[in-house]
Amino acid sequence: MILPSTTLASLLLLILTLFCWSSWANTQKLTSGWRFELFYCDFTIGMALCTLIAMFTLGSMNPQELSFSDNLLIASYRKMAFAFAAGMVINLANMLLVGAISTSGMAAVFPIAFSVGLIVTSLVNFIGDSRSINAALLFGGMVLILGAVLADILALIGSAASGPKPVPVPTAKGQQPARTRSATRGIPLSMASGIAFGFFFPIVDSARIGDNGVGPYGLAGLIGAGMLFSTVLYMPFFVTFPVAGEPVRMGHYFLAMRRYHIWGIFGGLVWTSGMIAALVEQSSATPLQAGPVTASMLLWGAPVVAAFWGAAAWREFKTAPQSSKTFLLGTIVLFILGLTLMSMAQIYGQK
Repeated sequence: MILPSTTLASLLLLILTLFCWSSWANTQKLTSGWRFELFYCDFTIGMALCTLIAMFTLGSMNPQELSFSDNLLIASYRKMAFAFAAGMVINLANMLLVGAISTSGMAAVFPIAFSVGLIVTSLVNFIGDSRSINAALLFGGMVLILGAVLADILALIGSAASGPKPVPVPTAKGQQPARTRSATRGIPLSMASGIAFGFFFPIVDSARIGDNGVGPYGLAGLIGAGMLFSTVLYMPFFVTFPVAGEPVRMGHYFLAMRRYHIWGIFGGLVWTSGMIAALVEQSSATPLQAGPVTASMLLWGAPVVAAFWGAAAWREFKTAPQSSKTFLLGTIVLFILGLTLMSMAQIYGQK
């Protein structure tokens, strides 16, 4: 399997993760008028394709390293079960996030989801090994992150109060007339997404750490299998109890324009590329990995870029009052400051 052999390669992988995890949602915006439940079907196809391609190319090259199949032969079933479970968890997080984006846009829901996820991940890691983490820096950063969440909620509420926004519902031809929606519905959805996302990396660590742990490409394959399985498991719920509009008919999936399917599949390819890059970077030799602050900034910095996409490219806050725009800016500033403190907590912990 191909693993980074230099610090620069590890850094580039993290930059790729940042770009992919902050930008994949643009593909959903490009399918405006298409129900997110149907978009996610194509997203899952793209995820599966990307995983298979990575396993049988990068995961099978370099004879000096074990291939992904060799690694799976020596990995314990318990570790493999953790990897599969991680796929189910991150898939739930993604489905909730896609639902939140469909009601409230990228700029607002990404910071909420990633902020909550960062807090959950940090708490789980602190409980597991409190001596290696500086508690004052960690919890000081958490306070700032919570402030970012509050500011983001106020920005979204202010934006929603400025007037209803149209959201599409499917018709027999796959085109969608507009109706009003509640933009604040994305708040609980993105929070729930963040809680699920927060458990992803701790579960992945349980799967990969140890002599019988699963390697990065095997991890990607098992996570992909968990995502594929759980899509079939979760989709009936989201279809029957939609976050907005009437229950959707899966038959509408086949009535979509071809470009909707292409963008959905491409979105899955982009997100999964970011995930694989993160898994490979974390599996590189410790001296080659980026420093804790740099790694955290790039791994968790997606909401900063996503907020830019939503506000600048898609003009999601165009009609919002100035106070909402100020709160959104405050969200980004508080998130960056909080993330910096929480990253430094790993450096200044007790050894």
